[in-house]
Amino acid sequence: MSTAVEAVAPAAGERLVRAEFTGSAGEYFRIWIVNLFFTLVTFGIYSAWAKVRKRRYLYGSTRFDGATLDYFASPKAVLKGRIIAVIVVLAYAFLGEILPMSRFVFWGIALVMLPWLVVRAYQFNARNSGWRGLRFGFDGTTGQAARQWAAMVGLTLITFGIAFPWAVARMKRFVLSHHVFGKTPITCEMKGGPLFAIYLLAGLIVAAIAVPCAILGGVAIAFLGLPEGYQWGLGLLILVPVYGGYLVGYAYSEAKTANLLWNSTHAPGMRFASSLSAWRLTKLYLGNILAVGCTAGLAIPWAAIRTLRYRLECFSIVIEGEPVHEANPALPRVGAAGQEIGDMFNLDLGV
Repeated sequence: MSTAVEAVAPAAGERLVRAEFTGSAGEYFRIWIVNLFFTLVTFGIYSAWAKVRKRRYLYGSTRFDGATLDYFASPKAVLKGRIIAVIVVLAYAFLGEILPMSRFVFWGIALVMLPWLVVRAYQFNARNSGWRGLRFGFDGTTGQAARQWAAMVGLTLITFGIAFPWAVARMKRFVLSHHVFGKTPITCEMKGGPLFAIYLLAGLIVAAIAVPCAILGGVAIAFLGLPEGYQWGLGLLILVPVYGGYLVGYAYSEAKTANLLWNSTHAPGMRFASSLSAWRLTKLYLGNILAVGCTAGLAIPWAAIRTLRYRLECFSIVIEGEPVHEANPALPRVGAAGQEIGDMFNLDLGV
């Protein structure tokens, strides 16, 4: 195990709590295949129960300091949110066919509604997650999210993308720093400078692998005089190292960004540590892609469990003394519409 956990090795009066994952690919495959079957035969209605069942298994298989995580969401609440999301998608598709200009109106409304969707999604996920009887929460407001979103877009546009890492760091600080465990606040101090260095090196990795392969392939196609069918085959073959370069750069960015995020996060009486290895994550992703491709998708549960287990193995909490966490009684119910609409439009609402 590398550097990041060692860098926050516990001092006197502190102890290191490592995450444990007890799930297995076989157990998760049975849940996954049953979920898939009933979702298909019920024309998607069972997908709400499938989502809750999957998350309860994964949460219940994740243990910290002898206690597992809990997931409390109701399948009916998820189904209601999913119905609203489907109505929104159908309305967009239907009106877009009848009145093409309405798509611009829809996206304008979506931009205005995005901060609300983000806040509601984080509130729903946090308030339905718990550990040792205490629930998490998210106390960010729509107004705060709107200001963060505007700053992120504005900084990126004004600087022609150069300030994008600082904007991302700002948004991640906002998200994590507005999460609470009971009444215990969480603070994130992620900086944009190190994130810029990560993105830059990831881009250089992709370019160093993909560009030479693309150039050599283009030269070969131009000068070898191959028949058209062979040219297509060679072109597809060139895509393999190009995609490989992207995979290496993506894994590097994922590992280093996660380490930077969690190693910059703390709460009263505790601090977090992540020690993901870019090389191990690259090999893991490559193995997942090959396994899923060779099994026509049947290895998806195996790939998911394998990835989650490695990520949790590299995640730890350094606890100072015996911190006391109080329950927060003021947690009203939150509907799942924001979460489900975000899922429908593939919004990344993770940290």
